[in-house]
Amino acid sequence: MTQTQQSVSSNNKISTSRVLNLLLASALTAGTVASSAADAFVRAHGPLTLKLGSAVRRSNQQHQTVASSSHRQTAQTNTLQKGANKAGKSHLALHGKKGKRGKNGKWEAEVATAAKPIPPQNFIANLQSETVAPGVVHKFVRGPLSINVIDVDMERAPVKVQPYMAGESFDRLKDVADHARESKALAAINANYFKKDGTPLGTLIVDGEWVAGPIFDRVSMGIDRSGKVKIDRVSLNGLLSSSNADVDNVWVNNINQPRRHGSHLIAYTRRWGSYVRTPLTGHLVSVNAQGQVQDSVDAQSIGIPYGGFVLSDTKDGAISSLRRGDNVQLSWHTKPGDWQDVVEAVSGGPMLVKDGSLFVDLKDENFRKAWTGSQIRARTAIGVTANNHLLLTTVEGPHTLWDVAKFLHNLGAVDAMNLDGGGSTTMVVHGNTVTRNANASQRRVASSIVVLDKRNMATSTAAKKAQPARDDEPQDLSDATNGSDVAQTLGEITTVGKDITAALPMSVRTDRMQADSQATSIDDSLQAQAITP
Repeated sequence: MTQTQQSVSSNNKISTSRVLNLLLASALTAGTVASSAADAFVRAHGPLTLKLGSAVRRSNQQHQTVASSSHRQTAQTNTLQKGANKAGKSHLALHGKKGKRGKNGKWEAEVATAAKPIPPQNFIANLQSETVAPGVVHKFVRGPLSINVIDVDMERAPVKVQPYMAGESFDRLKDVADHARESKALAAINANYFKKDGTPLGTLIVDGEWVAGPIFDRVSMGIDRSGKVKIDRVSLNGLLSSSNADVDNVWVNNINQPRRHGSHLIAYTRRWGSYVRTPLTGHLVSVNAQGQVQDSVDAQSIGIPYGGFVLSDTKDGAISSLRRGDNVQLSWHTKPGDWQDVVEAVSGGPMLVKDGSLFVDLKDENFRKAWTGSQIRARTAIGVTANNHLLLTTVEGPHTLWDVAKFLHNLGAVDAMNLDGGGSTTMVVHGNTVTRNANASQRRVASSIVVLDKRNMATSTAAKKAQPARDDEPQDLSDATNGSDVAQTLGEITTVGKDITAALPMSVRTDRMQADSQATSIDDSLQAQAITP
């Protein structure tokens, strides 16, 4: 080989080496392109580059494997995102709030994350005021937070404050605006937690009648005959005595509440509905308005007599010894004992202020810590000052439950409590909704608190009679998420509870007596599940 040929061969090898290096670099970043280039090079230069083509193809296969793995991860991410979207929709549906579709078509939750809270107590100096009636003032502020306070001077205002219910029995729901319109209220706010079918969860007393008993002994707001406001944790137990020697001094755990673990013997009036129905066969006793046993049977359902009540217990419970014609007497005992004079009451929770100090009582009242966060954008609360001013309050916008407690405390509340909130939060003043849901569909609720003008009540009937429960719709006790609505009546009300109180041997009354230690309480390990917030 001549020197010139050797030089050309050497240059070809150097050129080939450079090409090989370039192709290898390309193969690492773009396998498909590199593979095509390698094929072309093999066709042009022969066996010298066959090994290179194999190496490039192996690199391309690895690139495709990585790409396939990436595609699988993307598919898994999309599946998780779809699940999250569904979960978000379910969460929003549960709490009565809406989401929206984003630009990418995915469901976006409006309350998915907790916003930075804004302390409502910082706006107290900015509250504007308007007089609703003598001794009744509406205070409010608008901005990043919408705050409303109805300040009622319970000592001098010519008003009556009481619960208002959506129906005579637990089978109806109405929004607060309807409650205010029907009752001709000066102002109204939402009150108790309730089940999706309307059964109020917790204490509800209307005109001296125990419409529903407490759960978990949660905090309640009560008003006695003199107009004094009391905020306490309340428990209730009934004592049943009879003419039957085998049934004497039997403790009744509650009235018009779902059966729960630890609650054996429950009394049901026509407030509950026309029937009592249990998930399993138990012993049911119906008592008429004269206090006589009408039926005593092992069954899953039984009718509730007008003016009377039904006792529900297990098959081997103490009431199973009662017989037709036996006379019974049922009395109710509250704790604290000074609640014997309370004639109006609602329940909620947790406690926010107690004896002049901040006191957010989550654990003892069976509330989750998550309820305190700013992801809940609307809350309703109530407080009372040392000089008996009742403070009906709503706060909307990013804030925490602790902020609401501080707000009421700074307003002068010595005792305060939380009420149902979230989508339920509504305040109506002079027939106008002043909360942010004024132009939206309001959530229908079981009960509200209304402020009535006594001057109007003196000349007209303040209450609109609710329709009685339909006999073809028995109330189901099969689980803790079934129930009904509540109704209301104002002024002169003739209710089932009053009929019972007036009955001869049987009196449903509130006595000043602390609950006996033998009383069986509701199992504190269970959490009452409300619709909001």
